[in-house]
Amino acid sequence: MRTLFFLFVFAAALQAQTTELETYIEVRSGTLPIILTVPHGGSLKPENVLARRYGVTGTDSNTIPLSEMIIEELEKRYGGKPHTIISRLHRTRLDPNRELEEAAQGDPIAVAAWHRFHDSTQKACDTVMKRSGMGLLLDIHGHRHLDQRVELGYLIKGDMLKHSDPELNADAALIAATCIRDLDKRSPQSFAELVRGPQSLGGLLEFNGFRCLPSPSKANPTFMAGYFSGVYDVAAHGSRSGGTVSAIQVECPWNNVRDVPENQRRFARALADSLGVYFEVHFGRKLK
Repeated sequence: MRTLFFLFVFAAALQAQTTELETYIEVRSGTLPIILTVPHGGSLKPENVLARRYGVTGTDSNTIPLSEMIIEELEKRYGGKPHTIISRLHRTRLDPNRELEEAAQGDPIAVAAWHRFHDSTQKACDTVMKRSGMGLLLDIHGHRHLDQRVELGYLIKGDMLKHSDPELNADAALIAATCIRDLDKRSPQSFAELVRGPQSLGGLLEFNGFRCLPSPSKANPTFMAGYFSGVYDVAAHGSRSGGTVSAIQVECPWNNVRDVPENQRRFARALADSLGVYFEVHFGRKLK
């Protein structure tokens, strides 16, 4: 009887932890060859998760409601939803966009949440590759740099973006180290066009009313200007190390994108429209 009691208590504790993790890291299955990850929009600060002692702890405000609108607009246009992984934990408790040691800093619940975030993201990538053969992961963030543009990160440092198009196209090592390595092989356009040409994601978003970097209008960041080129999520789950899911870190400015629901909706529509063209041009397939 005592053994059964302890087994019951253990099972109840395990179920409680599972439910807790499901609350902290929300996972939604999709049908489109698109994965959305939202690592820094959460607000939960549970007392049983220790505060992180170092690293960035600021929230990317409104990235969760913005992502909800992106999901809605994709479904309206293409009849399906993206796979979605959202961290509901505040960044003071977990930063999924960092390696485990910095992300969770030893707290066991934060460690388990980090694993749920990345295991679920990888599972989504595997599902997309199995069903569609290829896909795209968008890691949704927010920034407050003075230059209020949408910043698109491909794991190319700002200094490297100052190189000419022929120099970028000739740099095989640079291309191989990006999170769009596989997409570069598929696209009929050159690498430089894929990153900042008229039909790059930046170029298409600019056509739909949102200034971007890199893009045809701004090929590289100006001196001393901020620019996020991508960190852990796109490196871990993009095609740099293999696979056929490429990834882009999407850094959304506050002004005119994240600030109010009307602008969030406008950006969500522009991104959904842009992705339809992007898939046709570079992946050679329709989203719908």
